Amino acid sequence: MKNSVNHNHTFLGAHTCAYGVFVRPQRAGVDQQLAKKFVRTCQQIHHKHQRKGAAMVLAIFALLVVGTTTLAFTASRQTTFLSSRNAVNSIRVRELADSGLDLAKAILRSDTTSWRTNHSSGKLLNNYALDGGTITVSLIDILKRESGASAAMCVPISTTTDVEISVTANLDGATWTSVSDMSIPQVVKGQYAIFANKLLWIYGANNQIGRWNRSPLASEKRRVNIGTQADFAFANFSGVWIDSDVQFESEVFPTDPTDSRTLKSTWVYYPYNGGTNTSSSTFPINGPGRDTVATVRMSADESIRMAAAPAPVAAVPAQAAISGGNNITSGTPTLGPFRVGTPTGSTNTNLTTNNCTLLLTAGTYEIYGSWNALNATIRIQGAVKIVVSPKWSWSNWFPSGINWTNTTVELTTDADLEVNNGYSLTMNKCWIGSYYQCVNEPDPVKAVGDPHMKAWKGSAFQETACDEYVPDEPRYMQPWHVRIYPIKSTLSALFVWNLTDTSVVGSLFLPNNTVRFNGKSQMYGRIAADSVFIDGTSRFRYDHALDDIVGLTEGRAPNRGGDPEEVFPVRPIRWGVDKGTGP
Repeated sequence: MKNSVNHNHTFLGAHTCAYGVFVRPQRAGVDQQLAKKFVRTCQQIHHKHQRKGAAMVLAIFALLVVGTTTLAFTASRQTTFLSSRNAVNSIRVRELADSGLDLAKAILRSDTTSWRTNHSSGKLLNNYALDGGTITVSLIDILKRESGASAAMCVPISTTTDVEISVTANLDGATWTSVSDMSIPQVVKGQYAIFANKLLWIYGANNQIGRWNRSPLASEKRRVNIGTQADFAFANFSGVWIDSDVQFESEVFPTDPTDSRTLKSTWVYYPYNGGTNTSSSTFPINGPGRDTVATVRMSADESIRMAAAPAPVAAVPAQAAISGGNNITSGTPTLGPFRVGTPTGSTNTNLTTNNCTLLLTAGTYEIYGSWNALNATIRIQGAVKIVVSPKWSWSNWFPSGINWTNTTVELTTDADLEVNNGYSLTMNKCWIGSYYQCVNEPDPVKAVGDPHMKAWKGSAFQETACDEYVPDEPRYMQPWHVRIYPIKSTLSALFVWNLTDTSVVGSLFLPNNTVRFNGKSQMYGRIAADSVFIDGTSRFRYDHALDDIVGLTEGRAPNRGGDPEEVFPVRPIRWGVDKGTGP
């Protein structure tokens, strides 16, 4: 956005930007990464305009000195000094105020500075020492002022959108104030529903990527964001492939009639190196369904990166063995924390749970081998951490941690589950979600269990007081209560996590591994993996409440709606005429 003709920017403004405010962001609340970005930008401006601005100031200074030579010696020396000093100070102080205005706008454009609340009684910077002078940046909520609010009540708050910026500069007795009004819509950054570091392949029949309809925020119809660091096409085992049968949400809000991207419910963010030639076979987003999504190219200095893998779970000293042994084939035992096998050595000791129901209370459950489960129910009753850590050996090149078939995991209210799985993982016809009871159903047998889960396991549907038809989705449960991680020492692209005909509520995080969804699998939550394959009739549905939960990626955050340009826009309501006092 350009200033009005009254706003001149020379080397003083650039110098102010690069070395004054953002190197020392004491009061603006600007984080260091943003500061570095502004410093780089302003250094470029500084080099571009430095000579021109310096020459202008020196020329004016010389002209004023020459113009006083007709005065008497004593008088001319004093008058020339005062006149030239005042004229140069007037120019410099205006440049200082103008540069302060540019800086203020840069702060307001950034969504990481929290300027709406990071001020003191409306002052963003107060008497900030800068280039031999000081600047004060004040903010006023225009809409509050127009509604008749008192001056003290017109400071910005979290919902402020229209703001007046006033920058007052003081330099050697000269004062100048620059004013601008701006409209800055409030946009909340979200998280990536799916992040595939190298490869995302959606190639089944009628795959679905959308929102979890039962989640509280589904009615807001926000967009679903996908991210990748792939900068080349699928043919090189990199990029995003979208088949023709993939279904995305038909509605999305908000929309901007001037930007066709906002009419699409799913956005795919890709690296700057991916280029802009969407017709090229090397473009990172390909496939017959490519045009059903909007593509967003990151800037050259932006990237998405996987968050650090969780630290290894330390073995719990003196952990008890399972009473009755490591093969449970019936009953409903209640189990406190246990250890199967030993964390040291090369021997694997497996846990087998078939045709039983396990009640896990709270604590850390360790299995130093594989966990093989068939027709089992695992009920999580508290804060439970499960470690399944098989050992690699020359005779066991591809060990697998979890091997579950037709197994259900149910979390009771406020329970929490973290699974740390080593090497590969296999779930076939499994279901992970909440332990549900229909309180209005008089039949106790029909009342217990999510009908979605019962249908998933092949039981005939029975109408209840809570469900008249077979539900399409599981009962809502906050997905951040289930987290499935790899064990850090076993990270490798060689070990694949396979989910076949499996429904999961939660988050999957595989920094170096591949996850495959096969058959009719369903995922409610989010995924971050090295590569993601969605096959069969599998579907993924995102809960936008996860936007406010710490994500699985770092770096470039996606936008969940409200701004087609992905940054706070600067739309001037008016450019305030510069006003100032001074010689």
